[in-house]
Amino acid sequence: MSESTMSEAGAVSAHDEPSELQYWVVFVALAVLTAVEIAWSYTGLEGAALVVPLIIMMIIKFFLVAGAFMHLYFDLKVVNGRLFTWAFFGAVVLAIAVYGAVVAAFRFQV
Repeated sequence: MSESTMSEAGAVSAHDEPSELQYWVVFVALAVLTAVEIAWSYTGLEGAALVVPLIIMMIIKFFLVAGAFMHLYFDLKVVNGRLFTWAFFGAVVLAIAVYGAVVAAFRFQV
């Protein structure tokens, strides 16, 4: 392998790695959010009061997992290193919007 190939390969594979502390912070955040989700499901609320907060917590957890454990938060330093993480976040929001539109279409059929 020539020097230029090795330096190019090194540049391609070089990226920031999350520290052990960052993994622990994400782990604790996911554990707390999961506990809150479980507790929220036992509040006796129904309809949007139950579902909307659960969906918001689910999106936050997805953002944490995609960003930290899939290394999207640390790879490809484009737009402050957050391009792919925001793209996944946007995809989740779009999927929820489409799901809501389909449910609304079937619920309000004439």
